[in-house]
Amino acid sequence: MFKNIVEQPQILVFGSNIDTTLKARVVHDQLLNLSGVTDISIDLENWEPVLRVECSSETLPELVLVKVLSMGFRCYEL
Repeated sequence: MFKNIVEQPQILVFGSNIDTTLKARVVHDQLLNLSGVTDISIDLENWEPVLRVECSSETLPELVLVKVLSMGFRCYEL
């Protein structure tokens, strides 16, 4: 009767100015503290650094934006 509902994670993608390994580590560690966030990657090889956040479907992109902006970085949803 009841089906198992498996929540599919979402991947949020942002442009940023996180351009060094040290900055990426700081942002990574802070974002992992947000509820629902399970993985973070920052592509430093791209012409524009790209931040990818894997999280629950209930995590709002605005939470990530506010957190990154509060650390003094530029961040906008792609």
